[in-house]
Order: sequence, then C-alpha cells, then structure tokens
Amino acid sequence: MKKLFLPILSGLLAALCFPKFGFFPLAWIALVPLFIDLKEREGPKDAAGAGLAFGLVFFGVNLFWINTLNHFAPGFAALGYIVLIAGEALFVAVLCYVLKFLSRSFPPLNPLTYPVAWTFFEWLRTAGPFGITAGELGYSQAPFLPLVQIASFSRVFGVSFLIVMMNAALADSFVVFQKKPAGRQLLVLSMSCLLLLSAGLWGVEQLTAPVKSDHTLKIAVIQGNIPQDEKLDARFNNEIFSIHETLTRGVTQEHPDLIIWPESVVLSYLVDNRDLFPRVRQLARDSRAYLLIGTPFYTDTSNIYNSLICVSPTGEITGRYDKQRIVPFGEYLPFRPLLLPILQLTGFFRQDFDFGPAKAELLEAKGLKIGGMICFESTFADLAAERKKQGARMLLTITNDAWFGNSSAPYDHFDCGVFRAVENREWFVQCANTGISGVIDPYGRVVARTGVSQRRALTFEVPLP
Repeated sequence: MKKLFLPILSGLLAALCFPKFGFFPLAWIALVPLFIDLKEREGPKDAAGAGLAFGLVFFGVNLFWINTLNHFAPGFAALGYIVLIAGEALFVAVLCYVLKFLSRSFPPLNPLTYPVAWTFFEWLRTAGPFGITAGELGYSQAPFLPLVQIASFSRVFGVSFLIVMMNAALADSFVVFQKKPAGRQLLVLSMSCLLLLSAGLWGVEQLTAPVKSDHTLKIAVIQGNIPQDEKLDARFNNEIFSIHETLTRGVTQEHPDLIIWPESVVLSYLVDNRDLFPRVRQLARDSRAYLLIGTPFYTDTSNIYNSLICVSPTGEITGRYDKQRIVPFGEYLPFRPLLLPILQLTGFFRQDFDFGPAKAELLEAKGLKIGGMICFESTFADLAAERKKQGARMLLTITNDAWFGNSSAPYDHFDCGVFRAVENREWFVQCANTGISGVIDPYGRVVARTGVSQRRALTFEVPLP
C-alpha cells in the first residue's frame, strides 16, 4: 500500500477539483505526486499499476453520483458503477504505461510527452458509443474564466493540456532538484509558467470584449422540479403538465419570444396525446411565443426518438430534433439479446429509443437558428461544434437531472455548458426538469441560473448579432 500512496494521493486531489468539492486550483498540483511516482517506477508495467490505482480512486470519487440510480435500479446501478470506474481506470493504466515507455525511449521529448499523451487519452475516452467525458481535467477550471477562453480554439482539451504540462514540469523539477542542479528542468518550468500566464492574460483581454448584438430575444426557461418517481408514473402526467402550464402562464405577461420546457416533460408521446397536446397549442397561441418542448416521439416508421419539438405561436409544429447520442443502458440496451433476460428485471428496457439522424435538424424561432442537444449530449464538444457549423446562433440543452438528486452530476453538467459556449462563441441555454437551468454568454459568464431542486420560471434577454 505504501508503494501506491502517491498515485492514491493524486487521485484524491484530482477528484477534489470537481463539483461539489470545487477546489479547482488544486488541479495545478494534483498530478505532481503521480508523476513523481512514475519517474521512480522501474518500468512500464510497474507504471501501469500506479495509473490503475490513481484511476480507481479518481473515478471512484468523480463518478460516485452514479450510485444515486440505485434508487431506480437497485444493484444494477452499483454494478454499472463498478464496471465503469474499472474501465476508465484501465485507460489511465495504459496511459501511464505509455508515459513510462516514451520517457525512457525519447528523453528529449519529455516536456511534451505528458501533456500530449494525457490529452490524447482524454479524447480517446470520449470516442465511440460508450465514450464519456467525465473526469476531463479541463472541466475543473470552469470557474476560472480567463483560462477557459483558450477553449475557443482548443476546446476543453487545451485547458487539460496546460494543467498536465504544469504538473509535469513541477514534478520533473522536484525530482531532479533532489539529485543534481536542474538547468533544463528550470527552463521547462519557466516556459510552462510563461505559457500559462500568457493564456491567462489573453483570456482577461477576451473577457473585456463586448458581446455584439443588434437585437435581443426574451427567453423563459421552465424548471418544473418534478421528482423522478413521479415522472416515471403516467398517473401524474396531468399534474406535471399543469405545473409547467401554470409556470408558463405566469411569465406570459413579460412577453417572452421563446419558452422552453425540459426533456420528456410527461411520460407520454405528447404530440399524440389528445388531452394534453391541444393545451400545448392553446398555450402557444395565448403566449404568442414559440414553445420548445422535450417529448418522446413516435414516427410513422415505428421509430421512437427522444425529441425536442418546436411549436409556433399559431400552434403548429415547425421543427423537431431527435437525440443523436443516446445513453447506453439508459435509453438503449447494448448487446440486447444477451443482457435483456437479466436487465429486464429493472423494467427499463422494454423498448429502446432509436438514434436520431446523422445530420441534426436545427430549430428556428423568430428567425433564430437553434442547435438543440438533449441530456448528456452537451458534454460532447463535437456535437455542439457541428450545430455551430450548420449555422446555429444559440445552443440549447434540455435535460432531466432529477435522476441524480443533489449529487455532483447536475453541477458537472452545467459546467460543460460553460465550455460549449466559449468553444463556439455562442449563447448557451440549459433547461432542466430539475438540476440547473440557466443561460451562459459566449465567454462563459453565467448570466442567470436556477438552483437544484427549485421550481421556477427563469426569464432573461439574450443579445443577438
């Protein structure tokens, strides 16, 4: 155990950088113990063991919020948590193996080996149908807006690169100073500090730039704060709808242009619901606003999507976005023939959602093109970038974080929105059933937000070019 003390210490320090702990400055020294340990390891296999220990501790804390799902799927959620942290820890084990191998084989490249390799593996963890972004070090710096500005050209990975670069330089200097004068190490550390300072100063300058606008759009976000147990019970559909309807009518006197409801407002195909959808149409007409509403959607071809629909002020559906990246084991069951006999005991896998079309449909309201995302899609930088490329002038995420209570998950989720706004230099709006709803400007500044477990209609004006 003594041999693994430093990797375990690094794992704990890194985990403390993220919500709800929020000690984000620790990120700049959190990896130093791990990197010192790696330099003393005998070979790549030994280094992989240290990486595994770091990964199990770090992801064990960082992903602990998954255990809130035990309320809905007892035992299965805990098993999923164990499998997930083990899988993510294996990435770190392989990374540390690679770091040790490269540092031995190509010593002159050491100043760049650690940040380049670490950032590459962070990207690799997000790839594929089972990719997740949890634990990317850059996200820990969401409160440090001057530095976050480099994400406008480097995405979140650029911030991770700087964090790892500083930790590696500090660890290298510490190790060498114990044995001999360290001219090269001091130079690398000085250059790293200079690069970090330059990034911060550039970010400060960026934050002084005014947000360009020719007009404003008034938006209302409705956070109903419905407990997840009730959302999963169709007997509460009318009550849940009425809560959102009442909150919406309460803001119509402010004359919003756009009113947003969260993901899957009721447990029903809302568009096909003969009792509720006429009320949606009437609400749109009465408010004279566009309504963006999350609902399951059943197509003529028997496809089922997790969708976001746009209803015009005349009560007509003018657009629909179907979720492209659906949650494995949450919205569809991978390896269904093998796993269904076991997991159907949870009651969540009677039917899968389908993947939305490869090219997302942008929604349009009052001339504004909106790039929609649903739930954890906002944690993937490439999806938001694709919306921007298609012409979106505002990014929108609807979600339901009631699954996770007051764990760290809603806070992590909202922090991702800070980066999506900066990366694309567009306004970012999040509407949650509960969790955190709010609006973030193109420089990552939170203009307005709700609290977790708060029932509220949040209205704000977004300046648009």
